[in-house]
Amino acid sequence: MVSSVLNSEIAIKMSVQIIETFVQLRKIANNYEEIMQKMQQMESQYNNQFSEIYEALQQLLSIPKEQTRPKIGYKKD
Repeated sequence: MVSSVLNSEIAIKMSVQIIETFVQLRKIANNYEEIMQKMQQMESQYNNQFSEIYEALQQLLSIPKEQTRPKIGYKKD
């Protein structure tokens, strides 16, 4: 890392900050998987009661499909 090349206090602090950032990213990624598992578990338990809510959540979490838009402007016959 930077501290192995540059022998300064700032380089050491920067290396520590980089490691802390990767740790936080790992926690966020693990948390997302846990949320998805809990959501699927709840969906299987309460599917009939909350089906509309689950559909809305699935739409929010899914990647939006690209829609073709009609062209605007002058149309040559």
